[in-house]
Amino acid sequence: MIVDPVDGVTVFEPAILVRGLARPGSTITRDIPMWFDEHTTADAIGHWTFAVVLNEGENVLTFRVGDDTSTEVTLVVNYRSS
Repeated sequence: MIVDPVDGVTVFEPAILVRGLARPGSTITRDIPMWFDEHTTADAIGHWTFAVVLNEGENVLTFRVGDDTSTEVTLVVNYRSS
């Protein structure tokens, strides 16, 4: 579950923190097409965070628990530099 930011948000900074909740100790995967996936681990109370650098325009970000594609959540973040 993604807590912040909300889907469809427009931001004016080139990087954001994506925050979510999962079962404590779960591996969270950020799916990066045509590149290596990134991973983090939910802490003891289930919080996890990814720092994400954005491209100008629409950014489609996909996260899941480990390799379980049934848990995928996609988030769209729009970055405008001005």
